[in-house]
Amino acid sequence: MTGPTVTPPRRRIRISAWLAAALIAIAIAVVGVIISQAFAGPSQTRSALPSPSRLTQPSPVPSPTVPPAPTKPTQAELAGVPLAFYDAVIIPLLDSSTITPANQWKLAVPLDPLVALYSTPTPDATPIAALSSTVPTVKTPTVVAVYGVSGDMILVSTPSRNSAPGPGPAPSSTFAWARTADFTVSAAPHAVMVDNANSMISIVSASGEVSTSESVRLGTPNDPTPAATATYIESIYVDKTLAYTRGNPIALTGAHSSTLIEYGGNSALTAIHYYRSTTGLSHGCVRVSAEMTKALAALPVGTPVIFS
Repeated sequence: MTGPTVTPPRRRIRISAWLAAALIAIAIAVVGVIISQAFAGPSQTRSALPSPSRLTQPSPVPSPTVPPAPTKPTQAELAGVPLAFYDAVIIPLLDSSTITPANQWKLAVPLDPLVALYSTPTPDATPIAALSSTVPTVKTPTVVAVYGVSGDMILVSTPSRNSAPGPGPAPSSTFAWARTADFTVSAAPHAVMVDNANSMISIVSASGEVSTSESVRLGTPNDPTPAATATYIESIYVDKTLAYTRGNPIALTGAHSSTLIEYGGNSALTAIHYYRSTTGLSHGCVRVSAEMTKALAALPVGTPVIFS
């Protein structure tokens, strides 16, 4: 007795084989995509990033506006304004009560016979005085110290007063703005520091190095040495008629006595000079040794002088 005949499931086998082939094809496709992405070239990778031209660029920082200097006046125009020299009193000139001088360690030489001085560093400023390229009397070239910068202008020391001593003291030194283009400006290697509180004088470099220093004799309470101000060496010369200097050079500064209008028939300018006695007080000048006068004479005219 034989059992029933069983028909093999051919249709199911064919369907299963088709499904398996489809899955294999899908798997191969997925792997291909992965491999193609993994080995994509640089141009394909960069194309997915934002274009640099589309990135937001930072706005440029505007440069500060530098105010232009006033129009250069003619020599004829400057001949009609007060001449800033050591005997002049020119009220609009600035002093330490109206401006804070800051040593720029620079010397300025006028390029023309007369250069304009101003009370403000603005384009519409008009000349208040003229500075000569030659120091009167001694007939040496003018060189002044620079105590500030504003745009195309510099703040320079002047040899004049802006008021004379009266019931009270007057400022010892003055300043004015000038066109930078009207000067040859160079470095000032040293400055002279006069320390009233400690009766000391020093020659220092821009880096703060002291090349020489010594104790000095200064003015009396009634005829004090200038203090809390700045000026420059206006001239260095020898005057053999002044016996007390013993032929040693005199460094004449642009600072005036705050209490004396004149001394010995001349402007009461403050000088740094030799004096034989190492004791006693002066009439406002700075009395130093012969060695110090020689050290000062080695400095260029125009060297900044700071009285503290």
